[in-house]
Amino acid sequence: MKLLILTQYFPPEMGAPQARLYELATRLRDKGHTITVLTAMPNYPTGRVFDGYRRRIYSREDMDGIRVIRTWIYPSKSSRTLPRLLSYMSFVFSSVLLGMWGLGRQDVVLFESPPLFLVPSGLIIGKATGARIIMNVSDIWPDIIVRMRHTTGGPFLKAMFWLERFGYEHSDVVALTNPGAAGQINERFSRVRTTVISNGVDTKFFRPDLRSDEVRASLGAGPDDFLVGYCGLHGLAQGLEAVVEAAERLKDRPEIKFVMVGDGPTKEELVGMAKEKNLTNLKFFDRRPKKEMPAVLASCNVSLVPLMTQLPGTMPSKVYEALAAGTPPIVARGCEGDALVTQFNAGRTFEPLDGKEMAEAILDLAENPAELQRVRQSCLELAKRFERDVIAKQTEAILAAVAEQRPLGDVSW
Repeated sequence: MKLLILTQYFPPEMGAPQARLYELATRLRDKGHTITVLTAMPNYPTGRVFDGYRRRIYSREDMDGIRVIRTWIYPSKSSRTLPRLLSYMSFVFSSVLLGMWGLGRQDVVLFESPPLFLVPSGLIIGKATGARIIMNVSDIWPDIIVRMRHTTGGPFLKAMFWLERFGYEHSDVVALTNPGAAGQINERFSRVRTTVISNGVDTKFFRPDLRSDEVRASLGAGPDDFLVGYCGLHGLAQGLEAVVEAAERLKDRPEIKFVMVGDGPTKEELVGMAKEKNLTNLKFFDRRPKKEMPAVLASCNVSLVPLMTQLPGTMPSKVYEALAAGTPPIVARGCEGDALVTQFNAGRTFEPLDGKEMAEAILDLAENPAELQRVRQSCLELAKRFERDVIAKQTEAILAAVAEQRPLGDVSW
């Protein structure tokens, strides 16, 4: 099978979409399929094109047996609408005008949304290559943007709703990351054919035996401390003010220590909040190389998965990594991770932006070592269902069914 993956985000960038698509591509390559990735010049999250790719409008490289074609993008990390729109649209045009030439015939084109603006590019390239088209929706735009109050409505929002409908109705299949999200689409668009291509985790990479007192010491925690970790983007969608509030509420518990590892547009503000409150139990660390993150996560006692609001149909990738590390996730309610950890007793939940409830969830596990151990075991068992090899096998079956125009089977989740 010849598969083309169209995505704005891909390694060497770090992030959930980048990791998910790369890991899927390598596993499908190992199964004998020919994989091509059409993507932008790497620039996320810094908003600057990475060294080695600057001043280029087109490049082609072999990445571990995967053909990777990169085209020009106007990079931006601005939160303002116009610069972000220019960034999205620059890749839409360059991917069509520069990227699709020489691709050859494809069996399936899988294009990633968000950004939703890739709809026209994905459909054009799919038709031009004679492929069946899968719209792979990792977050439901524009619904998630409305819920996070990132738009005031008007023509821009109407255009996004139109793009959403157009993409769904002109793709052969719409793939969502979980059954909850697929159910939402089926309720709104009854004629759209949906399936589930779940995110997952490499359980050989994220694993509990990487816990290290040395790593904990580098984060400011001793062997007997209860280390609460947040690892990832410091952005608007995460609602990280709740972490600062929880740390403030637990500042009289010296054995409970908070660490926040990563970078992003809200980090400077969060650091300022912590300094203003004189929080000695909360430390900030720069983003670390990907290879170091499994040990950092395994060395925490619990992992925070906050969100700024309830986001039904959204499944934060941090949940999978925490499960595989045996580090119970404390998840914001209203996302699909909430239902998962609640059903299997694989973590705790709290209301988005509620630092008091987050602190209570932390205390619940910090003060009950036996329960913490039970939850850790539940995490490790649940992680097996989302191992990337399992997900790749399910995805291969979906791709083959789409390419051959056969009925789609049910996907367990």
